[in-house]
Amino acid sequence: MKNIVKDLKDISVKKHVVTSIEYTCKDEKQEDEVFETVRNVITENIDDFAKITFDVDADHKVKVEVIQD
Repeated sequence: MKNIVKDLKDISVKKHVVTSIEYTCKDEKQEDEVFETVRNVITENIDDFAKITFDVDADHKVKVEVIQD
């Protein structure tokens, strides 16, 4: 399958990229794993992001949204 997102990112025009990932976790341990990964990404790449959100919904659904400028 062709990577549509890569093709769109390669366009040389100013863009605002938003990535949303939803994880279906089995328990709080998996939620914590997602949170730790997000925290590490932020710590190591803070200047690359305009905004990162981390929300835990019912039934251990974790949604991470990343906005890059």
